[in-house]
Amino acid sequence: MIRLEKLSKTFAGKHALRQVDLHLPRGEMWGLLGPNGAGKTTLFRILMGILKPTSGTATVAGLDAFDDRLAVKRVLGFLPDEPTFHSYLTGREILELCSAMHGLDPQRVVRRLSPLIDRMQLSGALDSFAEDYSRGMKKKLGLLLALAHEPELLILDEPTNGLDVEGTALFFSLMREQQAAGRTVIFSTHLLGQVESLCTHAAIIHHGQLIANGELATIAASASIDGGSLEQAFVALTQSPDASLRAGITLPTQRP
Repeated sequence: MIRLEKLSKTFAGKHALRQVDLHLPRGEMWGLLGPNGAGKTTLFRILMGILKPTSGTATVAGLDAFDDRLAVKRVLGFLPDEPTFHSYLTGREILELCSAMHGLDPQRVVRRLSPLIDRMQLSGALDSFAEDYSRGMKKKLGLLLALAHEPELLILDEPTNGLDVEGTALFFSLMREQQAAGRTVIFSTHLLGQVESLCTHAAIIHHGQLIANGELATIAASASIDGGSLEQAFVALTQSPDASLRAGITLPTQRP
């Protein structure tokens, strides 16, 4: 579903991504991990066709993420970390507008999503201005928009930020349902326990380079932590000089 080959992106001579090779098969759920500034959002923007790679290739469902970006947007649904909406539109109007932009019948989409709207407890707020929504409600509306056109791939940037315990539990259920329906899911998070609960695979980016990817047990083994947690492996890979050198990374000198 996703294939990255020697993918690099620079801004003003600085590397945001460097020689990333990553293949995500269809139907799997992956966590994308990395410290702040590691390159996760840049990677998502390239997959969305918002940014053009400096070098290398990025394909989604066999389509070039940038050259075929209009077709790619029909294949994937995206949830940003901080969804923003037109201040003068209600939640229903935004959902109808999004559906129409995908060439779908807005009323049919709203009817199809009605059970999910109820589960998200948005039914009573759908005719209110989205600008007045809480952060968690905006996140739920953003997820509805990502699902409106029944995409093959979901790309979610920090999807549980702003959600309460009940909303997070609903997100877990929805993602398992999406995978069971054959969709591919990749989401970024700083909550490694969520990746361990939802995913069998993960990728770790550090200083713009992919330093580990694959099954969670394989990642732990690459950090020489047999039977350890993903958090232990993550810390070892992103803070250990030996692990970083294996990935070709030079870590900044630690000051006392």
